[in-house]
Amino acid sequence: MLNEDLFELAVKILSESIKYRTILGEDYENIVDFYKDVLSSYGVHVTIHRVPDEYVEKNLPVHYNPSKPRFILIARVGSGDKVLQFNGHYDVVPPGDGWKTNPFEPVIIENKLYGRGSSDMKGGIAAFLAAMIYYAQKEPNIVVEGVLVPDEEIGGLTGTGYLVRELGSRPDWVVIAEPSGISNVYIGHRGNVWFMVKVYGKQAHGSSPWLGDNAFEKMLIYAKTFIDEYRAKINSKRSSFIYEHPEASKPTITPGGLLLSPGAVNVVPGMVGFSVDRRLIIEENIEGVISEVKDLVSEINNKTGIYSEVEILDASNPAYTPPDSIIVKSIELSIRNVLGTKPSLIICTGGLDLKYYSEKKIEAIAYGPGAIGIAHKPNEYIDLLDLKKSISVYIELVKNLELRTL
Repeated sequence: MLNEDLFELAVKILSESIKYRTILGEDYENIVDFYKDVLSSYGVHVTIHRVPDEYVEKNLPVHYNPSKPRFILIARVGSGDKVLQFNGHYDVVPPGDGWKTNPFEPVIIENKLYGRGSSDMKGGIAAFLAAMIYYAQKEPNIVVEGVLVPDEEIGGLTGTGYLVRELGSRPDWVVIAEPSGISNVYIGHRGNVWFMVKVYGKQAHGSSPWLGDNAFEKMLIYAKTFIDEYRAKINSKRSSFIYEHPEASKPTITPGGLLLSPGAVNVVPGMVGFSVDRRLIIEENIEGVISEVKDLVSEINNKTGIYSEVEILDASNPAYTPPDSIIVKSIELSIRNVLGTKPSLIICTGGLDLKYYSEKKIEAIAYGPGAIGIAHKPNEYIDLLDLKKSISVYIELVKNLELRTL
C-alpha cells in the first residue's frame, strides 16, 4: 500500500471514529466493532475482551455509568519473541459549549480535522492502526500489538488498568499514542494523591447554635493554616527533569475542588471537609507524600486544638522511563530519521495510562499527533500533516526495533 493511500485510510478511520459519542460507556461496543471490521478487512488478527461487568461495577461510581459494558480490543501482526504495543483510549470527554462545528461530525478546514477526540486521542489511534495495516502486508519479526481501551479519561482502571493488572499484558515496549506534539516524547508523568481533610465539631440544631461546635467555622481557620503551611513545605522541592510546563517541575496542591458538609441550612455542622489534589514530581512517591500529609495534619491539630483527619481518595505514583531505555532511544532515532529533528524528552504535566505499565517495570512512553493544549477544549482539532508524520514515525519505530532483535 502506498503511503498516500495509507494516509487517506487513516483520515477515513479517524473521521468515522469521531462520529461515535464515546463518553462514559456510550457507543463503546459500536466503536470497537467498527475498528475490528476495518482491521480484519486488512488481515489484522483482532480479539475483543469484555471487561467483566462485576469488575466495572465494583470499580466505577454510579455517575460513570458502570451498568454500560466496557470493551478492550487487541490487534496483532508479526511474530517473534518481542512485543511492541501501541495503546490508545477511545473514550472522550463531553464536548462542552463553544463549538463552531458539530463536535461529533468531523470537518476538515485548512488541513485541520475538527471534532471531539480528533487530538485526544482518536487521531493517535488512527495513526498506529494505519501502521499496523502497513505491517500486516510485511510480517515483521517482532509482534506489533495494538490495544484500544476505554475509560482513560476517568482514570483507566477499567481500561488499561484491567489490561495490565488483570489480563496480565506484558509487552516489551509500549507507545501510548497520546497527543504529545509531533516533536515531543513523554517519558513520564506526575503522580497524584487526592485526599479529604475532615474537620470535626459538634452537630446541633440551627436554632440552638450554643449547643454545638461549628465545624465550618473551624475549617475556615484550619484550611488557611493547612494551605499556607503545606505550600511552604513543598515550595522548596523542584524536580531535576524537564516538564512540558516549567511550573509542573514543582509539587502542587489544589484545595477545595470538593467540599463536604451536612447539607442543611438549619444545622450546626459537626463535620466539614475539603479536598486537596496533590501532584507529585518524578522524585516523589505516594507513601512519602501520604506520610507527609498525615504528619502535617497531626501538627496542625496539636497547634490549633482543632481535630481533623485525612481520608485518602486516590493515589498514583509518577511514571518514568529512563532516556537510555530501548524504547526511548528507538523512538528518538525514528523521529530523527523521519522528521530530521531531535525530539524533546519531557514529563507530562497531567496523568496518563503510563502509570499502569510503570508499576510493572515495562518500558513505556507516550508519543502521538496532536498539539499540546488542544485536548478537552471546544473546537478540538488535529493537524493532518502531523497525523501523516506520526504514521511514518510508527512505521520507522517498528523497523528500528526489528533491527535490535536480529
